Amino acid sequence: MAISVQRDAYDENLGFSYYVSFKPTVPGAILDEDVCARVPVETTLSVSETGDIADFSFVLPKLCRSEQAITFLRRQQQARISPPQVHIAVPGPMGDSFASAVGNLELDLAGRIIAMSINWMPGVAAC
Repeated sequence: MAISVQRDAYDENLGFSYYVSFKPTVPGAILDEDVCARVPVETTLSVSETGDIADFSFVLPKLCRSEQAITFLRRQQQARISPPQVHIAVPGPMGDSFASAVGNLELDLAGRIIAMSINWMPGVAAC
């Protein structure tokens, strides 16, 4: 199953919010009770002029570098993993600019990365 990317409408105060699901499930079917931990990461995005993600990359935190943790990432054809670096290409949009953003990896009870939330404010550097 392909990676699912959902984007909320642009908010003047928050910017864009994206939710990327890696677990093979119905899009949007990951519930809060499925998430046992959130691990902050900084990500680099390539976005289209309409704000769609074309690709993104991040460094796996030490907690998430086991084969168990990256189980669902390894199953994705769009994911390129060269530990500790992960690069994911999203089918469809072509990126025309790069940006830094903050994100959270979401882990299930078994410690597997099941999703990632990303918040990006155009024109503002990530802290």
